Amino acid sequence: MGEKRFHRVWITGGSSGIGRALARHYARQGAYVLVSGRNVERLEAVARETGGAAYPLDVTDAEAVERTVAAVWEDTGPLDLAVLNAGAAFKRAGRDDTAANLKKHLEVNLLGVAYALDALRPRMRAAGGGTIALVGSLAGYAGLPRTSGYGTSKAALAYYAEALWAELQREKIDLKLISPGFVKTPIIAANEFPMPFMLEADAAARIIARGLAGRAFEVAFPRRLAWPLRLLRALPAGWRVRLFAYGERRMRRR
Repeated sequence: MGEKRFHRVWITGGSSGIGRALARHYARQGAYVLVSGRNVERLEAVARETGGAAYPLDVTDAEAVERTVAAVWEDTGPLDLAVLNAGAAFKRAGRDDTAANLKKHLEVNLLGVAYALDALRPRMRAAGGGTIALVGSLAGYAGLPRTSGYGTSKAALAYYAEALWAELQREKIDLKLISPGFVKTPIIAANEFPMPFMLEADAAARIIARGLAGRAFEVAFPRRLAWPLRLLRALPAGWRVRLFAYGERRMRRR
């Protein structure tokens, strides 16, 4: 059996990385792809490459998100798939992770998604359904050192998705959670630690597309990183934090 076909696809964070790779993938499958992001020049380049349309957007502006979703619906009709991929990783000030850093992560990685979901949900419900994918991260699986801002925002996003899944199912909206590991994109520039099992963006896009065509709630990859993190999450919390503290001490010696 082939992949489930999506005919009209909107992708936030569509100007680079996973978003751009997904836009190219779905365009090759014959979908009309709409991309949103802050970098207008790169966004328009993706739209030209895929034969789609660009809708510049800052996802932290709730009113702008509502206007953009309204414009997309008016211009193209109901969406089959929305991939809420826009995200950010901000470098810390030295070794300290601050409330200001956490706030920036939450504004983009959690609230930016929630604004889009609020705008999409009533429209998809009225149209008879659709698929919405939230892009989280394996970093949200456990309290990894040096990721308290980014990891907290992605852990909260996973909780948000799980809490809403049953509600949206009743509205015929298929809510998916995408949990990638390390993907070679601009966002990893903020990382200050080893990044095993790195994937190219195009490879990640193929895995995500297969997952979105299936029935599973979560698309977590690569498996050789996802499964060890799941096992770590199953440990008592006291064991986990001591294990991570040991790893942090080893990294500091480098």
